[in-house]
Amino acid sequence: MKTVVCSLLILVALWPVHQINAQEVVLIRHAEVKLEHNGWMGAKKAARLRNSYDTAPISQFNPDTVLQKVPDRLTDTIYVSNLSRSVATGLKLYGDSAILVSLKELNEFEMHMVWLPLVLPYKGWTSLSRALWLMGLEKPGTESFQEAKERVNKVCSFIEKKAEHNNQVVLVTHGFINRNIAKELEQRGWVVIKNKGKENLGATVLKKYNN
Repeated sequence: MKTVVCSLLILVALWPVHQINAQEVVLIRHAEVKLEHNGWMGAKKAARLRNSYDTAPISQFNPDTVLQKVPDRLTDTIYVSNLSRSVATGLKLYGDSAILVSLKELNEFEMHMVWLPLVLPYKGWTSLSRALWLMGLEKPGTESFQEAKERVNKVCSFIEKKAEHNNQVVLVTHGFINRNIAKELEQRGWVVIKNKGKENLGATVLKKYNN
């Protein structure tokens, strides 16, 4: 009995140290964008809406409600992309309590609307265009899927370098790049403990424990 009690006490004593040595990455997706895109449309209108998406304002939200669902901030730096919806969300969430650093490497994967003689909902156009892009169809002068993957690889190396010094890295970026960052970090030994980064204002959280 004494042996069991002693073992439990040792585990309890070591637990905080184990937690301190944990590195954490928090990937938050930006807030929903205010953009009316209901109804069916042709390729020309879908392309106009896609261009408007990058400059449209975000919808209002309660930052306290969002922050209650993500890990407490331990770092003084928040990384956002160069796109307005990412920057605005980061400012709304953290305001003057943290330093916001904007990096173009965190921008969402580039995508252009395909031009086909079809009438589809806006989501249909974006899904079709993204699927064809993943298959290697891209507009000349825009980022290819292979180039996007290489960018994600560099972003993950940047994240791991920052995590070595700060233990926590928080990014407010975009749904598609978030998924790919998480996938690449998993391949590098990180463990996903929360997977909500596909949702607006949702977060994917990954951890890695030092030996």
